[in-house]
Amino acid sequence: MINHKIVKIKRSKKKSDRFIIYLNNKSVLRVSEDAFILNPLKVGDLLSESDIKELDDKMNLHEAKDAAYRLLSYRMRSVSELRNRLAQKGYSDLEIENVVKHLIELNYLNDEDFGKAFVREKVKNKKIGPVALRSELAQHKLTNHLLNKLIDDIYDEYPINDLIAFHLNKRKISKNIALSKNDHNRLNNFLKRKGFYWDSIMSVYTEWGIL
Repeated sequence: MINHKIVKIKRSKKKSDRFIIYLNNKSVLRVSEDAFILNPLKVGDLLSESDIKELDDKMNLHEAKDAAYRLLSYRMRSVSELRNRLAQKGYSDLEIENVVKHLIELNYLNDEDFGKAFVREKVKNKKIGPVALRSELAQHKLTNHLLNKLIDDIYDEYPINDLIAFHLNKRKISKNIALSKNDHNRLNNFLKRKGFYWDSIMSVYTEWGIL
């Protein structure tokens, strides 16, 4: 078994919660402060290849957790989104799953809480319809049961016809005044882009007398 001697230890200048360990084979290890406290090292200690791998694994997991905390500090994330972002940063599947499990246990990751906040922002603020909302939610790979519940609940709170009426008012459409064919086409295309079903659009048109 090959052992490597520690020849120098210093605290990182860039990240104060890291220690830099220099070995006699010219290699360098980064060790988190937590790991260092749990397993104190000193100049002259010998590290085996398995010791070095264990320290590397702990450091990578520590950095993956730090990256996840930074991402969550900006805004809420779904489990799927956080996995994707950590994968983009180069962390392994095992590291990602360990971080996700840890954050779920702490309730820092919760797809139901994320979903509620997500649909409220999209519907309350952007007034989008169920087609667009379902499409945007699908990117987060929520369970079908949760996805359907989120959509049902938010449109119980913000009825679809009221949302369409909001857009008509904003575009200064008047009740009981027929629109030209071109204006109708533009309005139809706009409401479909906002994600409303045609049946809902027609229902509001009839109610407003603008067919």
